[in-house]
Amino acid sequence: MNHILKALMATTVCTLFFTGCATTQNLLSIENYIKETVPHRQTYFRQIWAVEDDGEFRVSGRLRLKGPMGANIPDYVEVALLDKDGAVIEKQTVSYYPRVLTGRRRHQEARFSAHFSETPPPGTTIRLSNVN
Repeated sequence: MNHILKALMATTVCTLFFTGCATTQNLLSIENYIKETVPHRQTYFRQIWAVEDDGEFRVSGRLRLKGPMGANIPDYVEVALLDKDGAVIEKQTVSYYPRVLTGRRRHQEARFSAHFSETPPPGTTIRLSNVN
């Protein structure tokens, strides 16, 4: 039984090694894109991803409370794409989920995602801000 399990594991590892895994790469880490976050006294951004998928450009991530209590948190995340000179190429204001960040268990962090029709050129700055 132990030999069968070892052979199965070796086959799986070899298959993954030779064929690779299908993953979507974060363009913030492999391309010349710059992430900029506008500071907010109650929230911060984390796990930001910028990916190109089927001709669409998507920026997603998490909005997290800085402290244990959330009160008067802005309702939206604004995702702006800026060219090298700082001019806005395109921007979107999107909701995050869950909608209420109270600081209680499971309500300290929210997800957001903004979809753009075209991938911006390298050198673009992706600016994130928590707004009303």
